[in-house]
Amino acid sequence: MQQRFCPCGQPVWVLYITRERGWRSFFYARGLQTGRRVETCPHCGAPLDIHRLR
Repeated sequence: MQQRFCPCGQPVWVLYITRERGWRSFFYARGLQTGRRVETCPHCGAPLDIHRLR
């Protein structure tokens, strides 16, 4: 897992899974919701996209 940051500054964990046809990323919350899989930033609500994270 890697720690990345939403443009708003909220940290999220990113898990990369390699498959036959490429890879996929899954996002997990940090802080109060640690370990919960998320698709939007727990802080600002923006959709999480691996290409927009820092």
